[in-house]
This record gives sequence, C-alpha cells and structure tokens, in this order.
Amino acid sequence: MMTQPTWFKALCYSELALQLPTFFLLSYGILARKNWIRIPSILYGSFVTATMVPILAELAAHMAPGYDRTIVTAFYLPYLIVPATLALHMAATPLPFGPGKSSKAKRQ
Repeated sequence: MMTQPTWFKALCYSELALQLPTFFLLSYGILARKNWIRIPSILYGSFVTATMVPILAELAAHMAPGYDRTIVTAFYLPYLIVPATLALHMAATPLPFGPGKSSKAKRQ
C-alpha cells in the first residue's frame, strides 16, 4: 500500500475519533426524534462535508494500476452528499421534529 499524505491520514483519524462517535449520537437523536439534534447535526454535516472534499479530490486524482477512479469516487460521493444535505436541512429547520409536548399537555 502506498504511503498517504499526512493531511489525508489526519482526516481519516479525525473521522475515527470525531465523526464515528458523533454518528452514533446523531443516529439516536434522529431515531428518537429529539429536537436537540439540530445543532450537532449542522456541525457534523459541515465537518464531514469539509473533510470529504479533499478526500474525494485525492481519490479522483489518484493513479495506480487497476485503480478505477470513477468507481471509487462514485462510491464515496454519498459520503459528501448525505452530510451536506443533513446540514442544510437542519440549518433551515428550527424544530426538525416539530414542537415538543409540554408536561402539562402530557397530563391531559
């Protein structure tokens, strides 16, 4: 395996240390329909989108025997599109799951 540039390794390590744990937190918040998930989703989506741009550029420019950059880039493209869409949606939606029910409304 070829040695990757330091910046590429740093982005991959940040994915393991920051993005992966945050993914599980966001998954819980979205499945449980928690409105507090809005700001963490914006931060997560923005961070992942920003890190995927140089990674995709590197994957698209990489040349090696047997390496099909079109297939590899197409495979990784959703890792750019989905987080960007999440960040944009959450930024435009103040209450992603609607207004919460107050404790008074729950008792009635």
